[in-house]
Amino acid sequence: MGSVFAYSFSAVMPIILLILIGVLARRTGYLDIDTLRKLNRFNFRYALFALMFVNIYEIESIHNIPVKTAAFVVAVLLILFLFGVFYSRFATNERFRRGVLIQSAFRSNYAVIGLPVSETLVGASGLQLASFLQLPVVTFFNFMCVLTLSIFSDPEAEYRYYGEGPLADASYSEGRGGVIADPSHDEGGAGNMTDISPAAPAGEHNTGMKRSRLAKILRGIITNPLIQGLMLGLIALIIRNILPLRKDGQIVFSLQRDLSWLYSAVKSLSRTATPIALIVLGGQLELKEIEGYRRELISGILVRLIAAPIISFSLVFLAVHLGWLTVTPVEIAVFVAIFGSPQAVSSIVMSTEMGGDGHLAGQIVIWSSIFGMFTLFAIIFILRLWGML
Repeated sequence: MGSVFAYSFSAVMPIILLILIGVLARRTGYLDIDTLRKLNRFNFRYALFALMFVNIYEIESIHNIPVKTAAFVVAVLLILFLFGVFYSRFATNERFRRGVLIQSAFRSNYAVIGLPVSETLVGASGLQLASFLQLPVVTFFNFMCVLTLSIFSDPEAEYRYYGEGPLADASYSEGRGGVIADPSHDEGGAGNMTDISPAAPAGEHNTGMKRSRLAKILRGIITNPLIQGLMLGLIALIIRNILPLRKDGQIVFSLQRDLSWLYSAVKSLSRTATPIALIVLGGQLELKEIEGYRRELISGILVRLIAAPIISFSLVFLAVHLGWLTVTPVEIAVFVAIFGSPQAVSSIVMSTEMGGDGHLAGQIVIWSSIFGMFTLFAIIFILRLWGML
């Protein structure tokens, strides 16, 4: 029992400490909002791009790409989405909060917290698999959030409740719900969107707004550095596998061998991605007043941290029992990262910009990030106790 506790503690504590460094740096003034935003943007555009590329390129063979695992993960996320649609009907009477609650059912902070969890639990093999699954998972997150928030949208509600939103003349770059909602955060997707003038009548240009937002979000997915890093790494991996061999059995060209100076620099940059992301996340956390949506907040946190992992791992165990899926500790570690992580920070941007309750989304991110460290510990502890990690 003691060794299981030590294993679980060692997996979660490094993440907590890096987040606390961010909290302390913000509180003591070493990192202000503007610095955090710039650091976040740099990390997203360069370090996370490098991390995705390196992790995919270092896969030994194109045949090792786990297509079946990726399909299973997307199927589970789809079931979580449908569960979110169902439970949100009972959790709130406000339309503009339903989309936020649906996101809490399936959208985790996989890019920021999930990747270090995978690496800590099972090492480089876990980080490789987690990186590859970024491609289907991030794409699913963004498309389903666009669909959800397009259906459950009410820009007027944000304006009526808080005096701000797409109908108000306010800058979203300063964040909502106490979080710096930079559109370039973690798995991205929202992009910069044009606000409507406060003088515009309610509902005017609504169809054009949604179409414009959808186009910008889809363009944001295509230009997302995480997606670009994954695709570039995949292309390089495919090329590496089809290159002819020399007489000594080595391929005729290799980045590690023939451009070692460049590859070494890219790999060094990739190592900074996770610690910077966690420190920035800690710097963003700031508690706000939650009166008016306490019930929705509690239900969103419970679904993200408890219901979603229970449903997901029940489906994993069922698939294994029926022989549909074969898992090792590597897959289990990545499932913990995908299904057990707190709410994604970028959900705030999408919620706010597309007529959802950005305040509620921000507080779900904050509280799920705080309590998520305890639930992650519990999940890891139980799985380790059962011999699955």
